[in-house]
Amino acid sequence: RGHLAAAANHKWSQKAMRDTFYLSNIAPQNPHLNQNAWNNLEKYSRSLARSNKNVYVCTGPLFLPRMEADGKMYVKYQVIGKNNVAVPTHFFKVLILEKESGEIELRSYVMPNSPVDEKIPLERFLVPIESIERASGLLFVPNILKRTSNLKAITAGSKR
Repeated sequence: RGHLAAAANHKWSQKAMRDTFYLSNIAPQNPHLNQNAWNNLEKYSRSLARSNKNVYVCTGPLFLPRMEADGKMYVKYQVIGKNNVAVPTHFFKVLILEKESGEIELRSYVMPNSPVDEKIPLERFLVPIESIERASGLLFVPNILKRTSNLKAITAGSKR
């Protein structure tokens, strides 16, 4: 299982940390992913709080299509337990960084819900925010743009 809002992000109070264990905050996550590459992304997210005015983190499950042997795209995922809990195929993490200058920086990541070599640089998992918005049904950019016109999206291969 994986916490969507990481327990380690809520150390300011015992109640806040305990609240991260509600099932509404937990999704079935591959243990290797959870303990390695995803954990690295979470640690990186926490580290950004030291060099930014504010860091907003949105995390969630995705159910992405993949091509099957017949050449067609399908959304196919496992269900577990007697209640048929859906196991996400991927997870996303959107980081909204508010700089001291007022600039807003956006970093959006997608990782497969499978073992991922933790030596792969996190930059490899950067994706355009629109792909997460489309797959999740959530809108990040329009809501950010209501607050600022100074938005910089960091994507794979872009200069920081």
